[in-house]
Amino acid sequence: VRRQRQMCIRDRIGLEREMKGRPAGLKTFSLVCMGATLVMVTNEFIYVNVANSTGDSARMAAQVISGIGFLGAGTIMTTGNDRVKGLTTAAALWVTAAIGIAIGTGFYFGGIAGLIVLYLSSFTYRYIDAVIVARSRIMRIYVEGESEEFMLNLVGFFQKNEIRIISLVRKDENKWFLKDSAATIEMDLGRKRSHFEILDEIRRMKELRY
Repeated sequence: VRRQRQMCIRDRIGLEREMKGRPAGLKTFSLVCMGATLVMVTNEFIYVNVANSTGDSARMAAQVISGIGFLGAGTIMTTGNDRVKGLTTAAALWVTAAIGIAIGTGFYFGGIAGLIVLYLSSFTYRYIDAVIVARSRIMRIYVEGESEEFMLNLVGFFQKNEIRIISLVRKDENKWFLKDSAATIEMDLGRKRSHFEILDEIRRMKELRY
């Protein structure tokens, strides 16, 4: 029961971050939680069935979890528009290590079950991510306009539609044209609205570059 409660808490944290548009979302948290569960179940299997209840029952989990963290960290990077990439890849590597431990110790059922859940969750959360992000109150965009007038019109558009700007960071690098006005904008829509509809309205604005 305690383990199930911990999984529910982690998934809830992931869902909250997903709704706020944060990098480590529901899928990343679920992968890490599933991997941790699989490692501990495998560790218990080794302790009872292989080591005959002798030795340190937590040694495997401590060494493997700390070791795979360095490999996962190498896949995480920040893009030019302040977007974090590679978190889900790092979590998938971590879960894969747990599956390898399970198979290597002869716990084939746990390894195969973990592999099946990994594939099913990857396809399922891809759909869930699309639905949640498309309807989230928090929306983040990177935009480029041909002049400062476009940026003023964009802010006016947000005010007219009762969209609250949380942060607006002006960007000078990675622009298509040096004289353009560019910014990364995070906003609170106030209620659930379709992100695609808002983007379509922004695309129709004059002097929009990107």
